[in-house]
Amino acid sequence: MRKIQILGIVALSLVLSACLTVQVKKGVDDPSPYFEKAYRQIERIHQEFPSREGWARRIHVLVYDGSSGELIKATAALWLVNGCLDLGTKAAEWSGDFEGDFEFDWRAIKDLGQVGPGLLIEVEDERDRVLIWQE
Repeated sequence: MRKIQILGIVALSLVLSACLTVQVKKGVDDPSPYFEKAYRQIERIHQEFPSREGWARRIHVLVYDGSSGELIKATAALWLVNGCLDLGTKAAEWSGDFEGDFEFDWRAIKDLGQVGPGLLIEVEDERDRVLIWQE
């Protein structure tokens, strides 16, 4: 029985590791090559799904913090994001006034897959950049 539990944990770890990747690069002076690569990927997605038809399966986040020179790249399966949002929402509801604690209804994010593949958010200021897209 113990071997089955260990194999189950190993299998679950492998499945989840394939569904979530996070990379942090320090000392990045120029994030342009990373963002250019992301824009090319987004462009290919928009060419394949010009009307954003279909469901998105993955969400990508690319963040650059100009003050620290850190670049964060994350990719997650939307089912994993939705599961985490469900757990977080339930935990917040149990601990207090969920609606009153946040100005934003986090449950709306659960429907992101319906938006379809493509660019979701692009923010850039003098030093920092954020890019979020789905495929």
